[in-house]
Amino acid sequence: MADYSLDFQIRYDSERDSCSIFFRCFDTPNSVTVFGLTEPDVIEPLLLGVRGACLGFHRLWSFSSADSDIARINGQVESIEVDQSTADLLREMIAFNRQEPLFDFTIGPVSLAWKRAQRVPTDEELADALVHVGVSKVTVDGKVVMKADPYLRVDVGGAAKGFVADYLVAMLRDAGVESADIDLGGNLFLMGDHPEGRPWRLSVRIPEGVPAEPVMVNVSNKSAVTSGSYERFVEIGGKRYQHIIDPRTGWPSESDIVSATVIADSSLKADMLATTACLAGTEGFFELALRHPGCDFIAILADGTVLRSA
Repeated sequence: MADYSLDFQIRYDSERDSCSIFFRCFDTPNSVTVFGLTEPDVIEPLLLGVRGACLGFHRLWSFSSADSDIARINGQVESIEVDQSTADLLREMIAFNRQEPLFDFTIGPVSLAWKRAQRVPTDEELADALVHVGVSKVTVDGKVVMKADPYLRVDVGGAAKGFVADYLVAMLRDAGVESADIDLGGNLFLMGDHPEGRPWRLSVRIPEGVPAEPVMVNVSNKSAVTSGSYERFVEIGGKRYQHIIDPRTGWPSESDIVSATVIADSSLKADMLATTACLAGTEGFFELALRHPGCDFIAILADGTVLRSA
């Protein structure tokens, strides 16, 4: 597991009346900027606490650490006791999957088959991996996670940073913060209004090579999360295969949506919905948006077409 113990900076900006902490965690750069609270003896312990909370979640959910909750769950076990936060995250993901089955966090056996592949897996190999996939095989009772299939593997990557962002928002609010910019590797939460007394103005990320015009949105006290096929991929035989796996087929998603951004009150919900929107494609995009009123959806297609929910 990466050692982030000394990798951080705290910076003050007197012109913006702000203080920021920059640090690496979750294998990405992160930053949290708080406005209107810059007394060193107050803000520095708070921001160090924010970073400490992130490092704690990273240790719990790291794939590379043998004693993390995720690694222990993914061992050949039938039940195991985990941290309360891990149990809470899994409960949220299970509940979301009941409404949106395309969001399947047990796709781990198939994802692993693609990550380790020296060639494109055969349909038979993917079918063998899909046997061990299914959210119905996971239950959580208190802090105990139970698996009906010991070979089932969970992957919290589509929700973890959203869960953490919501946790940090609650932490900052408890400390009296009213305006803050939380950026966990692209998972954004803009607390309150911009310090100038207006909504935050965001530019939706356009994937490289996509001929789309800039898309601007106004956000107040909401999270904005973007997911897309351009983020990560595996290369086999000179061809790139994106990291989002379709649980219906075991193949990397062939959706025509290359990037989906969701704006919601909850960063966890926005995180899970962004991944789901990428899988849904244009055929399911607007139906997905209708099932989640109060959330704003923006999708970008490979040809530059931009879809927006009402």
